[in-house]
Amino acid sequence: MRLFIMILVSAIIVIAIYLLIHRTMINRATLMLRKQAQAATDAAMAYALKQNLLQLPSMPESQLVADVWGKGVLAFEYTLKAKKITELKEKDVEMALNAYAKEKHLDHLPTAVKTFVVTDWWTYEQMLHIDVAYIYNEATREYVMDLRKLNQNN
Repeated sequence: MRLFIMILVSAIIVIAIYLLIHRTMINRATLMLRKQAQAATDAAMAYALKQNLLQLPSMPESQLVADVWGKGVLAFEYTLKAKKITELKEKDVEMALNAYAKEKHLDHLPTAVKTFVVTDWWTYEQMLHIDVAYIYNEATREYVMDLRKLNQNN
């Protein structure tokens, strides 16, 4: 009986160690992917703003859209002062983002028509908020599809 309990405890410890290492490796890979996607999206956004003749003192830093949508969603929010950018149009920014992606041959999900999608655009307290999704993986494609469904229902 004692041998059985020792084997059982050992098996539980081995499984726990395996799961811990596996989880750490997955989290590290997700973080690396997110950083690479954020850098590519930041570069594309800088290009898009320049293409739309918007001169900013510095490129705004992007923030990851809330993790509420799930792990692996590559969507980033940019905040710009709204006073100087009233002529900026959502469609023009999205076209410039995708022109950059085509020019730089950025990877994207093969089933996706576009590399970048502007998923949200709103002004609050004289700040323009722009959400951009980089369609690199299935989780992000599903996120964009869910947002479209929500917008159709409203």
